[in-house]
Amino acid sequence: MSWWDIGEGSGYRSYNGDLPVDLVTCGFCGEEGRFGFKSRLTKKNAAESKTLHYDVLVCEQCGNLTSVFWGMGSSGLVRFHQVPWPRKTTGWPKHWPDDVGRYWVQAKRSIEVSNYDAAALMARSAVQLVLRYQNASGKNLFQEIEDLGARGLLPPVMIEWAHEVRELGNDNAHPIPGASGTTSADAQAVVEYLRMLLKVIYDLPHQIEEHRGRKA
Repeated sequence: MSWWDIGEGSGYRSYNGDLPVDLVTCGFCGEEGRFGFKSRLTKKNAAESKTLHYDVLVCEQCGNLTSVFWGMGSSGLVRFHQVPWPRKTTGWPKHWPDDVGRYWVQAKRSIEVSNYDAAALMARSAVQLVLRYQNASGKNLFQEIEDLGARGLLPPVMIEWAHEVRELGNDNAHPIPGASGTTSADAQAVVEYLRMLLKVIYDLPHQIEEHRGRKA
């Protein structure tokens, strides 16, 4: 294995061909996904038609710098390493329901120690809990997600994305004997979907209310 293999076989989906900044966490203050771009260096491997990126990001919360090394694999998946590495997930924003926050922490901590079955199970459970807080109707997760979309609570891209995340269609709470384990890519995909769902349902409305309060 070499650094040129980064992103091959597992990683995060990139929808614009760039680093998914939403997944980067500030190692200083713990803020997620709120970064400005400072600089980028690249190194190309002509033989493999691949580019490695060395980015420097600025946290919009605390102003500290984070270095991110990343690359995109042939399947379009992105993997990255960052310095400083973020601290272990230990809490959640106060504007989230406590039970949702507990599930989120367990999903994230499971990812951090490579317990992918547990990560997928807790993230999937957290997704369903968020949907039920919104009184979503349906016989399964997909139907509940589509119900929120029909009511205008989720944008169409979230509905489309849900059908691409395989773990949202699997019920790990009722395992089948001999079933294969959850892959790193599948676990990360459902945790990534959960984080974006939390942002849309809880974070954005909270930030808007804070903005209105400052203006008032």
